[in-house]
Amino acid sequence: MVDMDELAGIVQQGFKEMHEEFAAVNGRIDKLEIRMDNLEHRMDGLEHRMDGLEHRMDGLEHRMGGLEQRVGGLETRMDRMEERIINIENDVGFLSQKYGEHSVMLNRLIN
Repeated sequence: MVDMDELAGIVQQGFKEMHEEFAAVNGRIDKLEIRMDNLEHRMDGLEHRMDGLEHRMDGLEHRMGGLEQRVGGLETRMDRMEERIINIENDVGFLSQKYGEHSVMLNRLIN
């Protein structure tokens, strides 16, 4: 049979081993918590970067809207200029039929 001192030694050894195992588990948990904190910081950094990119994209969209308006204005001006050129060509054609030689000079001035 086992005497009391031997039993106490076995129990004490069991508690010691259990304490060591818990300490090892706690150490792993601490390492995991540190990793989780690092990941959280990285995620915060990525979120901050994404906010910056979103802000830049909003700025680019605003600029694109301005550019589209400018292009629309230029297209309108080009259409008006084209209409004016057509009107001038029609006037020159009319004058050439009416005045002959002078129309050649007008054509040279315009072209």
